[in-house]
Amino acid sequence: MQTDILSLKPHPLNNKIYSTNGNTEDLEASIQENGLLDPIIISKDNTIISGHRRWNACKNIGLENVDVRVEDFQDETIALVELNRYRNKKASELLAEIFLLEKEYKKKTKLGRPFTNGANTSTIKGKVRDRISKLIGVSNSKIQRLIYIHKNWPEVISLIDEGKATVNHVYTEAKRREIYKKIQVKPSSNNHTEIINTSNQYKIYNKSSMHMDELDDGCVQTIMTSPPYFNQRSYGLTHNESIGLEDSVDEYIDNIMAVIKECYRVLSPQGSLFLNIGDKYRKGSLQSLPHRICIKMLDDGWFQRNLLIWKKTNAKPESMKNRWGTSHEFIFFFTKQRRDYYFNIDAIREEYKSSNNGNYLADVRAPRHHNTNGDFNINTPVFPNPIGKAPVDFLDVLELPKASYGVGKDLGMDIEHGAIYPTELCKNPIKSTSKEGDLILDPFCGSGSTGEMALKLGRRFVGYELNPQFCKLSEVRLLNKID
Repeated sequence: MQTDILSLKPHPLNNKIYSTNGNTEDLEASIQENGLLDPIIISKDNTIISGHRRWNACKNIGLENVDVRVEDFQDETIALVELNRYRNKKASELLAEIFLLEKEYKKKTKLGRPFTNGANTSTIKGKVRDRISKLIGVSNSKIQRLIYIHKNWPEVISLIDEGKATVNHVYTEAKRREIYKKIQVKPSSNNHTEIINTSNQYKIYNKSSMHMDELDDGCVQTIMTSPPYFNQRSYGLTHNESIGLEDSVDEYIDNIMAVIKECYRVLSPQGSLFLNIGDKYRKGSLQSLPHRICIKMLDDGWFQRNLLIWKKTNAKPESMKNRWGTSHEFIFFFTKQRRDYYFNIDAIREEYKSSNNGNYLADVRAPRHHNTNGDFNINTPVFPNPIGKAPVDFLDVLELPKASYGVGKDLGMDIEHGAIYPTELCKNPIKSTSKEGDLILDPFCGSGSTGEMALKLGRRFVGYELNPQFCKLSEVRLLNKID
């Protein structure tokens, strides 16, 4: 049916919920060309429930009468929100809907009336947030995150509205800001700041790992670390403070070895060390830093078990014309003893990718080894391990994370780390060389990747980091794991 356009009136809550009706020029052009495709939905008293933009567009082009559909709504407020379910809404508009519906539901509950969804008289089942989620077309988790942001960091909602940040990023950073409040900071005698927490699951020291006086001899079971790159990145420290800013390669290697010497002292006789270290081109020549450090460690009495190859699936782009690009780094696996060290291969076995519906016995195959005559021995079957296959020394499934751990500078963040390695990179080394409750060490703690995985696997963790901001970053990640 049609009615006089001037007889219609907007719903009083529409402008309170939805910040603007937006530009209607495209809509006006469409109506002029095709007519009003969808009628304006109104109540019996001519209040617009759905179609405020269409109503404005029709007025702007001078229409006197418009198509309408009259509905008998049990609750106009709920209907107003539900009929805008598929509207592209800002975070602030979603929050307005959420709070309005919560208020409406509480009111109806007190009056003993059912919570209905607009024109539909059926009762919506479930909790309040679940009901609201169905009405506005947004997941329950997003609703909870929006409310958390509104409560703890409302000033950044405008950034979400403007498209400068996402709900998930802001929520994550808001959680970290709250965790910062739990961190106690006190000055230490070496003019650094020590980050203190009340948990016995981990400890982070804001100091150099060349002297780990806080640790007893042989108290650490596994060391997993990635020292700073040589002359490639700034970690927010001065030349005199930070490893990686040395004037020469030899000086850099000497400083790394000083830390490794201390690692040898604190490592258990049955313990293991995993060293991830990048190489460096200087004056066009590759310095072979990982191998030079490895040789020095062998000379100092370490035993090398593996050279793991970490293939970076999204390695940093390089500009070069006279060589291949680099998409890998080395992870050296060392022990203090030749034989008597702890290693549990069963803890890291992988599921067979069988073509026989998961029946590992169906994959029995003949070995491909030569016998004494030089021929292949094909008579003795090989049975796969029922637990799974042992992983190989080539890691090609781990993605390199983004450099900035958090929302970034758009939100005023001053904590970033330029060389975060994947947390999953630490998983198998820790699982295979330690047990639950064992102590894991990272002498170059950085953003706390090793510590996060250690806590996730039920181990304890201790880290050393010179940059106080990185200490805070690590604290946030680790507190999230135990709170």
